Amino acid sequence: MVQNELDPVVNRARYPIILPLCLSTSLLSAASLAQEPARVYLDNVLNVTAQKKAVYYRQAEGMQGTYYLGRTYTMDGKLKVEGTYADADLMIEQGHFVFYHANGRVECSGDYEMGHKSGVWLRYDTKGHELAEKVYDPEPLADILYTRAEVMPQYPGGDKELVHYVRDRVVAKDGMRVRGKITASFVVEKDGHLSDVKVVEGQGEELDERVVNALKSTLPWSPGTEKGQPVRVQVKMPVPF
Repeated sequence: MVQNELDPVVNRARYPIILPLCLSTSLLSAASLAQEPARVYLDNVLNVTAQKKAVYYRQAEGMQGTYYLGRTYTMDGKLKVEGTYADADLMIEQGHFVFYHANGRVECSGDYEMGHKSGVWLRYDTKGHELAEKVYDPEPLADILYTRAEVMPQYPGGDKELVHYVRDRVVAKDGMRVRGKITASFVVEKDGHLSDVKVVEGQGEELDERVVNALKSTLPWSPGTEKGQPVRVQVKMPVPF
């Protein structure tokens, strides 16, 4: 009788201890998963790609001064690159970088300035022997002209709004609407203004000049960007009438 009366008491005392422990374990597991750094998957030349096509992955690993420390690994976890970035997405290299051979030896090391290699880069073969240095000058790259950027320039309101804007300002000398198509070329500068505006396929000097003037009078565009930085982009745009 004594044993039977004690059993329910023992059971009731046990469960309040076990259940919180189970819940705590689940919460800890969820917290651990939440803290795992996000991965950016890369192809064999370190361009962003889908996970199923990835050869490498990059992940954030804290801060180094005011910059974001990022490391790139092979898919089986071997270190390939380490260095600092200007942005939390680890897309704009800024500061010192080290690249590694598959055997773990240093392949090369040097500095980046806003996504471009800069200054003297030291290079080594797979046995650690020094190779000829490479010297990079980022200045000429500052004004490089792109024909295709990661993010292309955008007119306020979009392409349709731009076509309407140009059409409304281009009419024939007799006041009649133009028929056909005129193709223009221009450069969207880093500040969004247009330069080198010209017609490459036109319908006569007078109409071509009106298209050029219409484009020059547009509001500043949203500039194109490469690695998050504004770049100069050449655009070729047909305007149907």
